[in-house]
Amino acid sequence: MQRISIVQWQQTSQQYVAVLQAQSRFKPDTIKRHQLERFATVVEGELLDGGGRDWYCVALPREEMEFDEARSRAGAIVEKENQLRAAGKTSLAGK
Repeated sequence: MQRISIVQWQQTSQQYVAVLQAQSRFKPDTIKRHQLERFATVVEGELLDGGGRDWYCVALPREEMEFDEARSRAGAIVEKENQLRAAGKTSLAGK
C-alpha cells in the first residue's frame, strides 16, 4: 500500500472529513466504513485500477470536537497508518 496524506477537508452537518484521495478512484459497491476508535471512522474501498483496497477518508464527529482537534486526530491516525504500511504491518482498518 502506498503512503497516504490528507488532500482536502470537507464538513457535513455531522462530521469533519479528511479526504485522502478522490472517491472516483474507488469501485462504488466496495466502499465500507470501519470504526477505528471511539470518535474516528475510516472509509475504504477497492481501487478501480486493481490496486487493491485503500483508504478514501477519515471522518470525525463535529458534535464531539472542534475542527482543530479533528485535524490533529486525523493527522495522527494517518501518520500511524503510514508507519504500519512502511513496516508491512496490518492496517488500522484491518483490526
